[in-house]
Amino acid sequence: MADFSIISEVSNEILKLLRENLCPELIPSPESIALASPTDKNADFQLGLYLYDIQELREYQSLDTIRMRGNQMQYPPKPLNLFFALYINTKSQLMSNAENEQRILGRVIQVLMDNAILYDAASNEETSASMTLLPLSFEEKTKIWSVLSVPYQLGIYFSVAPVMLSSRRVRSFRRVVSAEFEATQRRR
Repeated sequence: MADFSIISEVSNEILKLLRENLCPELIPSPESIALASPTDKNADFQLGLYLYDIQELREYQSLDTIRMRGNQMQYPPKPLNLFFALYINTKSQLMSNAENEQRILGRVIQVLMDNAILYDAASNEETSASMTLLPLSFEEKTKIWSVLSVPYQLGIYFSVAPVMLSSRRVRSFRRVVSAEFEATQRRR
């Protein structure tokens, strides 16, 4: 569970994994793998990571508050599903040939599946978020690109879930310090 920066942290963790496992063997420098929209006019990257959707995961929703220090309760976190597309930047000046692009995409799939459970460096523990390849049809993939007004590009589509976004809503409560009970017997 993390604060509002958790979405950015997940994206950066994926970038870190890709940079560590693709550079310099398949992609010359770590800066050639970037968090970028396909509509980005910047052509300085070869592989782009694009967050294209965020959805609430109702099946992971908890109604239980979290007890904090003192007499405070925090509202439960919001479980999210993050949807990503990884694509070769066709505008890149570092453009490679089709065979190399396929090798890059194959290696990306290996990296994602070998590291399917995300590791949280801040807390030094695994999170419960896992990466899953999405079984999208060609039409569904085409819709993603058409909404962006960009020609279709081959890519890898995957989700990361559940990503727990903490609430900042906290309420105070009073502890029961004493109770009085009176018992009486009823006559029939």
